[in-house]
Amino acid sequence: MPRYSDDVPTAYEDAVRFLGRRLLTRRELTLKLEAKGYEKRAIDEAIARVAATYKIDDGAVSADRVRTRGASRGKARVVGELAARGIDESAAESAWDDAVASGAVDPAASLARAVVKRLGPAPGRADKARLARVYNALLSEGFDESAAFAALAPYGLERDDP
Repeated sequence: MPRYSDDVPTAYEDAVRFLGRRLLTRRELTLKLEAKGYEKRAIDEAIARVAATYKIDDGAVSADRVRTRGASRGKARVVGELAARGIDESAAESAWDDAVASGAVDPAASLARAVVKRLGPAPGRADKARLARVYNALLSEGFDESAAFAALAPYGLERDDP
């Protein structure tokens, strides 16, 4: 158990405790300290001290999130989640591209797992309404439109040309 002077934790001690639980971005750490009621000056000092000793690494957070979420989500969703956590969008996209290049994430396999989870193994048949729901679910999970369509074609999804 950490020892606090007068049993009152400082912003720095709380920041270290937060980071001991899981990887956090600089923005997330700031928000957590704000929620604890610390003043901006104390937060800035705590983050500077933590960064000097423990290194707040948004790149490591991005890489970790891409590896874990990329197994079941598409690029758009994962990049969006990282942006919501305070990661620059171009840095998030770079983390995705690096994970794909290294083989840590396989977008085609992730998409195939998402489809099989909903429809069973291909080839299969499903009614148009169900295919439309699955297609929309895949899009909301961040998968590319054309890739989602191609993955559902063996189940009978057809483009409705006007």
